[in-house]
Amino acid sequence: MLPIVNAVGCIVLVGFILFQWFDGRALGDELHQAKTREILEKNARFEAEKHASELQSDIQGLKDSVDSIRQAADVAEKDLAAKNEEIGKFAAGLEEAKAKIVTWEQAVKERDEALQKRDAALAERDSKIKEINGQLVATRKRLDEAVEELKKAGAH
Repeated sequence: MLPIVNAVGCIVLVGFILFQWFDGRALGDELHQAKTREILEKNARFEAEKHASELQSDIQGLKDSVDSIRQAADVAEKDLAAKNEEIGKFAAGLEEAKAKIVTWEQAVKERDEALQKRDAALAERDSKIKEINGQLVATRKRLDEAVEELKKAGAH
């Protein structure tokens, strides 16, 4: 009976070994699947972190762009204010220049009128001088003739 008990013990032992072996394989498959899931989750987490990092970089780039645009807008606004001030000064200068031009035009007109009056007065004076000169020449001629006659009368 010992060989039968040994045989039954061996069969039980072989059954136990087979049970352990199948159970070990099942646990190995579960472990392999768990490791595969862990690797996939790590890859997914890495991709998500990488995507989040890229988004953060994009956000920072957009913030920098917005800041740059704001600074450019501030500079442009200051330039515009300066240009408007300069335009105001030029407009005031233009109005002043227009007023001066009107004054100068009036002065030139008055000068031209004065020159015309002077030219007319000079022409009138020249005419009188010529007339008086003509009279003087005629008077001198008569005087010369009278002196000549007196010389002739005194010599006779």
